[in-house]
Amino acid sequence: MAMDNRSRMQRVLALLPVLLPQAMLGSIMLMQRQWVAALVSFTGIVSYIWMNLSQHVTHERFGESSGHGQRNGCAITDSSIIGNNARITAETDVLDAPHPPCCNLMDIMWSQNDSHQSSLAMTHPKSRETKLLWQTIVHSWLKDDGRDTCAHTTRVPLGTIGENQLFHVDLVSQGPHALMAGTTGSGKSAMLQSWCLALAMRSPPDQLNLVLLDFKGGAGLDVLQGLPHTVGCVSDLQLQHAQRALLGLERELRNRELLVSQYGVADVMDIDVPPPRLIIVIDEANALCQQIPEAMKRLSRVASLGRSLGMNLIMCTQNPASQLSTEIKANMALRICLRVQDPLQALEMIGRPTAAHISPTTPGMGLFNDGASITLFRSAYTKDCNHLITNVRYAASFLNHATQKALFTSPLPPMCNTQKQAEAAGNDADTRTSESQNSEEHSTNARSASSKPYTAVIGLEDDGVRYRICSLRLSGNVAIIGSPGRGKTTILRNIQHALAQKPTVNCTFITADCATLPSVTPGSKQVWLVDDADELCNPSTMLPLHEEFNQAIRNPDLYVIFAVDSPNHFRLHEYCPTRIIFPSGEMSLDILSGISPTTVKSFAPDDLTRVGRAVVIAPGIEHTIQCSTAYKY
Repeated sequence: MAMDNRSRMQRVLALLPVLLPQAMLGSIMLMQRQWVAALVSFTGIVSYIWMNLSQHVTHERFGESSGHGQRNGCAITDSSIIGNNARITAETDVLDAPHPPCCNLMDIMWSQNDSHQSSLAMTHPKSRETKLLWQTIVHSWLKDDGRDTCAHTTRVPLGTIGENQLFHVDLVSQGPHALMAGTTGSGKSAMLQSWCLALAMRSPPDQLNLVLLDFKGGAGLDVLQGLPHTVGCVSDLQLQHAQRALLGLERELRNRELLVSQYGVADVMDIDVPPPRLIIVIDEANALCQQIPEAMKRLSRVASLGRSLGMNLIMCTQNPASQLSTEIKANMALRICLRVQDPLQALEMIGRPTAAHISPTTPGMGLFNDGASITLFRSAYTKDCNHLITNVRYAASFLNHATQKALFTSPLPPMCNTQKQAEAAGNDADTRTSESQNSEEHSTNARSASSKPYTAVIGLEDDGVRYRICSLRLSGNVAIIGSPGRGKTTILRNIQHALAQKPTVNCTFITADCATLPSVTPGSKQVWLVDDADELCNPSTMLPLHEEFNQAIRNPDLYVIFAVDSPNHFRLHEYCPTRIIFPSGEMSLDILSGISPTTVKSFAPDDLTRVGRAVVIAPGIEHTIQCSTAYKY
């Protein structure tokens, strides 16, 4: 009874700081005969008292009708709600639930693979399983349990709940996107590692791919780059590479939209042979937003359209309240909140402040909210990532799974020393290139070079997302423009060497000090390689070969590939559909040569003086290239 009286007194005292100023204000208004203002003031006092009385009555009635609760501000704990599953409601103190034990990912994966039951067996797999690890992974990939494979490839165990049960998460059915929050040391990166490894063990590389954006210096996700499922991995130490990754994701999104439209389906997974499900994992999304501000706008399209296109996001951040856009958070149905510093962050994530009270001595413990319930869990740790990745690679090799083609590549290398090195580097990049390429990309693709007699590999080309072999297609005259020492003569020599391997091509190398030009045989295709052709192109020159050179440029039976320092004396667009231009750094001169302003602005300062760095321009094509800087083998 004394407790009830004390509680009532506390409520009355809590009303005084609000009611006294209002009463004083109303009295002053009465003395000044401002009747309307006084009426408004006293009406507010009455409304505030009525609201508090209503809340008090509701609280008293709730306490009387609750047979299993506790009154007077204490948490109401329902053992039937908590149980071993640690399921909680708005009245349950989650920290009173049984704390889940810490476990190894390999142990719970084996439990899942053996019985598909929720019971957790904390024993080493070798004590129960005579198969090698990679053999069990193969068995998991090949197993047919009669369900739709594409719909269940993302259901994996991630830890424990209660005292002896597994904690499963299905990103597709419970998501399709997940948002994870937690302060430093709460176990975010370790949980992301376990999640990616569990997905890799659950699904083969031809059904599921991973893109990893690690903006924590590569310390968390870089180790997963060796998985055969990984089609791209970048960190905040490679901002240019990260920007290419975002462009690659946009291109993949566009390609999948075209697939859905082409096959007339609502979901890309309804296609007979669908593309692999693509899961984009982002660690420290706050750093991504700060260093690449346009990233959130690009990722919001993935969040809004990804469900039907087989693209899922797992984003991890320290402060979801202020660092993520509302468009992103609106599509993040699956919320995971590890230990946070501010209760408001926990409220933002799961609607409860409890995650702010998780002990720092229990990393990996958190709350999981899928919209239907809130679960206390503890994520599994991975004891030896490299050992597990090695066995996943063994399983992929045993089943003869081809290496998945990269969604994006690193930027062009600063140097390409020989043509053979260009072929080796280009082939390595091209084996990890997206299958859906547009017609412009096919025109310079080295895989078709062998079927075209007039082609020459001159280095590597980059379309802003991937680089591959630059195979120059000779379908007309080619102008090579650039200052001395940039590599014009080397390109001519590389073309000469490539055409020398084709017996049907008559190729002649010509220098500026030649006395005569070769004769042209009507009806036969010939190629002239002309170095230092500035004087031959100059209309005011006194050279006797000027007119003959101009006639050769207009001859349809002759391909003229010539190098000049400046485009001032020639109508390039009319007679040279293909041009190789070395940027000079002068925007007006580069634009006059044919480079677009966007490409000019994209060059780094080093690119403007780098030997071999140029732009190839052809009808419908404008790609940056790194030319081979040597032609002797």
